[in-house]
Amino acid sequence: MKDILVVLKKELKRFFTDYRMLLAMILPGILIYIIYSFMGPIINSNFSASKDYNYQVYIVGENENYLTALETGFEALEYNVTFNTADSLTEVKPKIEQENADLIVEFVEQGTKLSINLYYNSAKTESQTIYLSTSTILSQLQVDPIDYKFTLLPNDLATAEQTSSTFISMMLPFLLLVFLCTGVMSVAPESIAGEKDRGTIATLLVTPLKRTYLAIGKIISLAIISLVGGISSFVGVILSLPNLMSTQGDIGLFYTPVDYIYLLFIIISILFLFVGLYSVISAIAKSVKEASAYSTPIMIIVIIIGVLSMAGSLPTNNTGVYFIPIYNSVVAMSTILALEANIAGILISIISNLVYAVLIGVVLGKMFNSEKIMFNK
Repeated sequence: MKDILVVLKKELKRFFTDYRMLLAMILPGILIYIIYSFMGPIINSNFSASKDYNYQVYIVGENENYLTALETGFEALEYNVTFNTADSLTEVKPKIEQENADLIVEFVEQGTKLSINLYYNSAKTESQTIYLSTSTILSQLQVDPIDYKFTLLPNDLATAEQTSSTFISMMLPFLLLVFLCTGVMSVAPESIAGEKDRGTIATLLVTPLKRTYLAIGKIISLAIISLVGGISSFVGVILSLPNLMSTQGDIGLFYTPVDYIYLLFIIISILFLFVGLYSVISAIAKSVKEASAYSTPIMIIVIIIGVLSMAGSLPTNNTGVYFIPIYNSVVAMSTILALEANIAGILISIISNLVYAVLIGVVLGKMFNSEKIMFNK
């Protein structure tokens, strides 16, 4: 029993005095708390329109009672709604189809019968939101059939192309980001931390080759290896698009060769960034096992950012988001896949990713010149 206690004491002391191992153990719990505390509200806010958004609602036909009820209902919801009048449905329908308006409320009276037609575009978050709220308000009026007698008819004007591209833009950025990150994560720790494990890092560092060049060579070689996986993911995307939403028609025809080229360059740029990040982690770690533990938080962050692409509206017109590492690639890919490519944002994302990768390479070069880091002194 005494011998067991000696071993137990030794192992526990080793663990609790090794801040690296201790950090690797408690960090996932901290990140889980962050995910559950902040991710839900962010996703919920992205699934609905901004509180400051000004809904454009067009009224076709006249009916003061129902219009007043809608105004009261929107005020209770604190919606900022602008009511516009239109002479005919054909005049304003294209606005909904082209996502320049959010809702059309058409009153059609035939004798004593009243039909209320709601026209919206489910591919646009704001249009979907105002439609659901309007439908709820009007449905509540139907509870009192003596004063309100009408038939409510919803009409979704979103095309198959809009619906399919919206779905794809929400799913594929997340999947691509996770596949790319996982691919780099599987090879990067072995490159530097593996050399430490095998004891061959010392041999490499004492050669006449400059340590900075050694770091650059490591990054480039990892990038080339990871690029194989990146190109594989890219080809998989191209080949899967026609079948991803086969019930909606030929999805592949929605995208042009230029769209695919933009996607490829974004994938390459984010790969270089991932390689740089994981190389730094690999250099800090003492072993491959430790490097893998340190890599987990980055993977969790990537998943969180990827999930945000599935949460409806993204700030695609905000230039600032295209400078945010990783998130910029999600937003840029979403604009391409949603058939609303923001060329300036895409170029900023690609260039900024490459600049960040170069800066990380500089940091890695300095780390290779540090005896304390490379030999874990």
